[in-house]
Amino acid sequence: MPTLPFEIIEDILRRLPVKTLKRFRAVTKTWCFLIDSENFIKLHLRQSLVSNSHRSLILGGLGLYTIDLDSLDKTHVIKPPFYYKSVDGISNSCNGIVLVMSEPAVLWNPFSRVYKVLPECSVEYPVELDSYSKSTYGFGYDSTNDDYKVVRVVEFRNETTHVWTHSETTIYSLKSNCWRRIEGFPYPLPFLRGYWRVHVNGALLTPVEELHVHEARIMAFSVERENHYEVTMPPGIRTRGVDLDVIGGCLSLVCAQRSRVVIWVMKEYGVKESWTKLLSICPSAIERDYFVKPLAYSREGDKILLNCDDKRLVWYDLSNKTVENVSVDGMPFIFYAEACVESLISFGCPDADKKRGQEKKKENKIRNRRDDFLSEGFKLVL
Repeated sequence: MPTLPFEIIEDILRRLPVKTLKRFRAVTKTWCFLIDSENFIKLHLRQSLVSNSHRSLILGGLGLYTIDLDSLDKTHVIKPPFYYKSVDGISNSCNGIVLVMSEPAVLWNPFSRVYKVLPECSVEYPVELDSYSKSTYGFGYDSTNDDYKVVRVVEFRNETTHVWTHSETTIYSLKSNCWRRIEGFPYPLPFLRGYWRVHVNGALLTPVEELHVHEARIMAFSVERENHYEVTMPPGIRTRGVDLDVIGGCLSLVCAQRSRVVIWVMKEYGVKESWTKLLSICPSAIERDYFVKPLAYSREGDKILLNCDDKRLVWYDLSNKTVENVSVDGMPFIFYAEACVESLISFGCPDADKKRGQEKKKENKIRNRRDDFLSEGFKLVL
């Protein structure tokens, strides 16, 4: 019986979910080498992002859960294979990886279940007698150097007035597997859960309120260039009470006003003219003073999934401007949610270069054996 060419087999496999691919590693050594290869892992991630598939929600707060974004039918409990101090200490997702702020911090792929415990940050920060400190983490991807980076900012505030005085910053590189000190952030970070929610286009972004001015700005830190810069706000937005999020890979800004909640998206990152008003919700659709966080577009792109006050999920129909409650079996009564794409991304090790060289040899060997690719396992019939 004829078998499919290697390229078609590879194309079929990269469209499958992570759980299935993990099982398929046991079919043959050839399949295992292919699925574990760096090239296939990147192709699989790119396919999922382009096709808007293999998406999940990660819920935290009262335990850890995942929910399939396409079905939204029920929750699945997940248990990290390592110690962590709090389920509130999980960062934004980046290519399927999250940062767990335990002691020490951990990089974790909840779908492939691989993880890496980060080395201790040995830099000590002296705390003045009249001050206290607070640590905030950021996690992002440096596409230029194909490197994942963790930013740790220790802020110092006056013990009486709580006014920000200065900060000290260190950055961790997965490739080098070490921390190093960089210039401190020249602005205060919001008192959130201890991490940035927003990572877009290789930058960590945060709203910053000018002291004594009652105006907000958007500040960004590039994990690639390791510098700070400002991102222009949407036209007419100058007031306090704004928050940043990511939806569909684009930066979004949530502006909570007394009469409504307005969400903007920057369709082309860094281009101020690309700010577009995505939706405007009045109190008749959601309760007044609700915290609203955009999570994801529907598969067709005609609806937006919203987290309302960390208590319920709703679909907002962009055409009809209507709200529909989402009922998920096993949903906790209070939670925070992050949209996440499934991936096979793993983590480097001290001999990463040697390992990558071995993978290249394995990939070449696979391609040379394409004629009898499936001879060791079952055959796919045309």
